Amino acid sequence: MKKNMQLTVAGFLFMTSAAFMSCDKPIVAGNTGGGSGGGNPNPSALAKRVITDTPYGPDPKQQMDIYLPAGRNSNTKVIVMIHGGAWVAGDKRDLDGIILTFQQKWPEAAIVNINYRLANTTNIHHAEIMADIKSAVAFVTGNKNSLAVSDTLAMFGASAGGQLALLYTYTQNTNNYVKCVGDLFGPAVLNDWQWYNSYNIFLGVFIKDVLKQYNGSTWEADATDYIANSPYSRVQANSKPTIVFHGQWDPVVPVYQSQWFSAKLAQLGVPYVYTEYPFEFHSLNAGNTVDCVSKTVNFFQRYMH
Repeated sequence: MKKNMQLTVAGFLFMTSAAFMSCDKPIVAGNTGGGSGGGNPNPSALAKRVITDTPYGPDPKQQMDIYLPAGRNSNTKVIVMIHGGAWVAGDKRDLDGIILTFQQKWPEAAIVNINYRLANTTNIHHAEIMADIKSAVAFVTGNKNSLAVSDTLAMFGASAGGQLALLYTYTQNTNNYVKCVGDLFGPAVLNDWQWYNSYNIFLGVFIKDVLKQYNGSTWEADATDYIANSPYSRVQANSKPTIVFHGQWDPVVPVYQSQWFSAKLAQLGVPYVYTEYPFEFHSLNAGNTVDCVSKTVNFFQRYMH
């Protein structure tokens, strides 16, 4: 009963909505700028191709879907997508809808949509998930010639996937393949004790449970893990350009976390864009999804050199 309840709540807490409606203009802060164009010079004769469930490791969860555009070549940029699901649930298929929008807005880009091992109470925690993302990146860059793409990457994640994309880009990007990162309502402050202790007895207990699984410890036992796994704590002045989106009425990841985070990006001088959507919860409607993707594509094209 408890397991089923947790998976149901995870599906609600960390999904991207496909509702269709319009909304007021978003609040935008930071450096917006203009894109540099996303076309590939000297396109090849290669046809569009989709390769699903490609393994990058021995575990069944270590798989990716690869979307290769027509005309791709060694200049083709790659977007790595990371799904949410509270670190303990979710699947790459959850991002199929937003990937379609990315393809419409930037048809010349390749997209890699990854699964990763999910956190549990025994042997899969933060380090293992980061290792999976690192292996996925190594697979793509190591096969760039056969895929006919570049090793110039951007990362984009939703909810828990946003936190993972940020943390990987800030702490694991040793080869400098990832040039910029996008975050859709990801938790930026895992050590937000007051929120996770007082938010709601039902959801609060659940969020504490999944945070324990992801971090591998309780915050009472080792708060340093929660701080170290928080993008807010790990961003530095030389961190990669970052674009952040959040719904004003998000009941799960409080909007003030992204407000704090974007303020720190500004303080450090990290190039960033922050968009806050009025009347949105832990999801985006169709119109705001298009707006989010359009801004992200513009931002990625500007910084993926």
